[in-house]
This record gives sequence, structure tokens and C-alpha cells, in this order.
Amino acid sequence: MLITFFTSAVLVTSVLLVLSNLGTVADDTSKALRGAVQRIRTHGAMASWVAFAILWLTIFALGFL
Repeated sequence: MLITFFTSAVLVTSVLLVLSNLGTVADDTSKALRGAVQRIRTHGAMASWVAFAILWLTIFALGFL
């Protein structure tokens, strides 16, 4: 019971922190994605990186189901 309460409190706190800084999170995420895409194009390993990204998107999508 105590562990459930603690994990729920951590989850709620994390969600509130992300929501309170949503603009900053979105800006940082877009900068990181733009930088990653630029590095991928520079090194020419687009297929492997796209496969890796699809793998992680699938993992996160299945985690939300």
C-alpha cells in the first residue's frame, strides 16, 4: 500500500512538472529532434536510425495500451 502511494505521488508530481513546463519541454524536444535528424543526414545512416526510432515508438505505444 505504501509503495503504491509513493509511486502514485511520484507519477503525479512528474506529470505536474512536465505540464507546468510544457513549452520548454516542446522546445527542447524539437531542438533535439532537429539536431538528431541533421546528424543522421550527415552520416548517411538514415535507414538504421529510422528503424531504431520505429522500434522505440512501438515500445512506447504498446506501453500505453
